[in-house]
Amino acid sequence: MTDLAWLTGRGDVRSRLRVLAVEDGPGLWGAQRWLLRLEPLLRARDVEVVLASPSTSAISAAWPGVRVDLSDEPDRAIRGRDGRVALGPLAAEIRRSRRRAAEIAAHADAVDVDVVVANAHWTHVDVALSNRRPAVVVLHEETSGFAAASLRGLAVRRTAGAIAVSAAVARGVPRWARRNVTTVPNGIDLEAFRPGPADSALRQELAADPGAPLALVLCRLDRHKGVDDAIRAVAATPDVQLAIAGSPSLDPGWDRELRSLASSLLGDRARFLGARRDVAEILRAVDVVMLASSLEGMPLSVLEAQACGTPVVAYATAGVPEIVRDGDTGVLVPAGDVGALADGIARVTSQPEFATRLGRAGRELVEGSHDIERQADAVVAVLADAAGTHAR
Repeated sequence: MTDLAWLTGRGDVRSRLRVLAVEDGPGLWGAQRWLLRLEPLLRARDVEVVLASPSTSAISAAWPGVRVDLSDEPDRAIRGRDGRVALGPLAAEIRRSRRRAAEIAAHADAVDVDVVVANAHWTHVDVALSNRRPAVVVLHEETSGFAAASLRGLAVRRTAGAIAVSAAVARGVPRWARRNVTTVPNGIDLEAFRPGPADSALRQELAADPGAPLALVLCRLDRHKGVDDAIRAVAATPDVQLAIAGSPSLDPGWDRELRSLASSLLGDRARFLGARRDVAEILRAVDVVMLASSLEGMPLSVLEAQACGTPVVAYATAGVPEIVRDGDTGVLVPAGDVGALADGIARVTSQPEFATRLGRAGRELVEGSHDIERQADAVVAVLADAAGTHAR
């Protein structure tokens, strides 16, 4: 275990590194799960994480440790209705970030932390501007557009370091800010997610015909997650059933569109499961996991499926090619190619030996490179370096 006592540089040297994690996401999605999954492992490594989040957020309700309230700033945006960066929204965002920065700095002083961590997209600039304690930003996915990439670069440049969940996400940071970025791939609890027999009763819940091939989509149901592409791909593969698990979109209109599309193309071959807690059991009960997202980092759903020995068919976006090697640890198809996605599903569901080989190779990959214990060690190293640089 790392000895962190020297890091604080104060007369009352403490044995723990204390971190303020700033998180304002409304749901329990990939970024929030990243923080929740690591918290007990960081605590075991003498890193105390204090959460700063709005009291109404889902992560505040789930947080096991100490937390402080962060003001809620909904509907943040720098673009107008035409999708372009607009002066009015940009000016409003600058004002919001200044308010948030002052609030974060006050919390950092009150809790007496060594490092501030910006875990959510909108908190990157807020934390970078707080400028009271060394800061680390966590980059969970790629950015879209020059303006967003530039803001991310400015935030990274002003902080002590950044953690990118994949090499692709790290490459998305502008070159002039990239020297501060450390790639720490996402990790999985290899005991909780492991191969095992399918639960026949669960499979009956997931599919109208549990004896037919069963595909799973496991993600938040936002537009960029490509659930509509997955529905169309399954519609092109006769007899395959589709289970869709994940938190609903913040856009209720999109939820209705997805359900209407699934009903018209698949009928009772599709089931919407909502958010689930029995993810590992579901992964062991299905035949293939699909990911058709257009914007990613290093998706936990893919790693969890591989850890359970379930084959994956996925679009080649962001860090996905780093874990899905076509024909080896999964089937990788060009992003946006619904036909290729359908072909991949058909190939996996019609060739049991091929599916078994993919599942075994996926498990070996996760065991070798994506153990969450290794991830926790790497995160502690980045936090300790930020705090140590400040102390020195």
